Amino acid sequence: MRHLLLTGHSKISEGIAAAVSFVLGIDLPYFNAYVDGEELFKDRMIREIEKIPESDDIIIATDIFGGSVNNEMMQLLNKPNVYLVSGMNMALVMALVMAEEEEDTEQLIRSAIGQAKEGIIFCNDALQTDAQDLDDF
Repeated sequence: MRHLLLTGHSKISEGIAAAVSFVLGIDLPYFNAYVDGEELFKDRMIREIEKIPESDDIIIATDIFGGSVNNEMMQLLNKPNVYLVSGMNMALVMALVMAEEEEDTEQLIRSAIGQAKEGIIFCNDALQTDAQDLDDF
């Protein structure tokens, strides 16, 4: 089995989890980081990970590479079957969630990252390209 855990600064992971729930009807565990009044996110994540069988794959998605949240999660890579992906956005998370369970986790992550990158578009350029295509027609 595969598990996806979201975390990031403030409430970004909560927002992405809420959006995925809205679109797909799937509730994902999320861990807000550095939010006043909340227990340390890393401690809560470790407790959650300890509930997961060691044979299961765990994908942790964080908001930004090199940020404090991602750096904290890097320390969990010594656990078996833990994968860490930074640069979390909704497209990435949806690709990870909608994948077939049988798909190899590393290949899935690479594919989902590629899909997420393709979805990042400067729309002004896309609009100009579409307008040019219409002019050529």
